Amino acid sequence: MADVETYGISDERIDLGSGVTLPTSWHARVSGEQDVPGTITVRVEWDAALGRSAVAFAALERDGEGVDITGQVLREVRTHWIMAMSALEVVTVDVVAAEDGDHDRISAGEFLSRMQAQEDRDRQDSLADAVGVYRVATALSYPPLKLVADTLNVSQSTATRLMSRARDTGLAPEVRIQEPRRAPAIDPYNLRKPFDPSGPHYGPSHPGGPSIGR
Repeated sequence: MADVETYGISDERIDLGSGVTLPTSWHARVSGEQDVPGTITVRVEWDAALGRSAVAFAALERDGEGVDITGQVLREVRTHWIMAMSALEVVTVDVVAAEDGDHDRISAGEFLSRMQAQEDRDRQDSLADAVGVYRVATALSYPPLKLVADTLNVSQSTATRLMSRARDTGLAPEVRIQEPRRAPAIDPYNLRKPFDPSGPHYGPSHPGGPSIGR
């Protein structure tokens, strides 16, 4: 099974708001991908023009002699999947610790699990949590309205209304209600499975405008 290793993580971070930050760039390395006889390396960078993370460089190094890197092999390289998987680790969220009120920095993956496990949100909490999840989705280069709906366990229309309210009240002016057409490379709650928009969604059973700063 393929594992994603991150390295070369930039010390400079992008602050998306809601405590969500990500490095301006990082590298990810993958070996053991099915039908890919080699090691894949990608460099991910924050792209201000796109307003999200993007793959800036990708390379495939063969395992050894007797292997030829063909166009067919290259078509099996899932660069966006690698980017999103590595982003779940390097994207972080500052959250308030329940014990002492201080801030803890947790990974995006843990943040999404905590958000989905939370219940009984009031209206204001729902709005703030929706904005936080939306900004994590931007950092992951994942369709944000879908991630808000899946994480808060609400319909897509409810997620759209929440984010419209957040934009109109100035809480999240960067919100775009039109969902990008790119397909998500992963389902954050079923990381090892390809994303199937028509299939059932299974979440965890228990908790588990951008500026340069920090």
